Amino acid sequence: MTKIWIVDAFTDIAYRGNPAAVMIVDEFPLTMLQIAKEMNLSETVFVKPLGGNRFHIRWFTPKNEVKLCGHATLATAHILTTENFILSDNIIFDSLSGELSVIKKSDSYSLDFPLQKVGQNLSIEPYKKAFQLKDEITEVVKAFDDVLVLVNNEDILKELTPDFSKLLEIDARGVIVTAHSSNYDFISRFFAPKSGVNEDPVTGSAHCKLADYWSKKLNKKELLAYQASERGGIIKIFVNDERVILNGKAVTILEGKWLVNI
Repeated sequence: MTKIWIVDAFTDIAYRGNPAAVMIVDEFPLTMLQIAKEMNLSETVFVKPLGGNRFHIRWFTPKNEVKLCGHATLATAHILTTENFILSDNIIFDSLSGELSVIKKSDSYSLDFPLQKVGQNLSIEPYKKAFQLKDEITEVVKAFDDVLVLVNNEDILKELTPDFSKLLEIDARGVIVTAHSSNYDFISRFFAPKSGVNEDPVTGSAHCKLADYWSKKLNKKELLAYQASERGGIIKIFVNDERVILNGKAVTILEGKWLVNI
């Protein structure tokens, strides 16, 4: 029997932030995608100890394996430290996005991720249709494997009701919608129907792009962000050259046992 945990990440309040399932394995099973479908969360993460403070990490949505997931990495670090799988406060993960590190602070975790730079401007028209907006969209840019859409009002962002059939036509992992905010440096929402996640509650990987975009726009290295999903979550950000530090908290919701062979 293999243990499995569910952790709410980027929050210290139950039923907020973004839930992830965490499974620690001796070897990666061939059934990882099946397990992720069974859990039916935005991400299920599988972690293989490599010795010392180093681990191999893989992330799965109910549809596919992904190259980077912030909230599930935070959830994993939380389980490794609170369940005493590791005594060090510094954890190294080998992943499809290279080497990632997480440092445990007194009551939070700092994730050291690659800064994913935004690129060229794209046509606004497809996004007007997908989000049923007009002049409220002021800019659309390529953002690594995502698309970033800037709207001119945070209330409009909070009330968006996307046409997911049109979002499925867009050639990107997902679509980040963002706006300047009166209470934070910026807020955002993230839609990824191609990965089987219509809206992700709090998305660490999206903030690797948002950090680059807003640090340039606001000329700031330290940013406070809020992802305005129904569950919601706060991320503290520090931009450091080619890296971005995402800081957040986590709370364990469930501990169980996988009763069938994996």
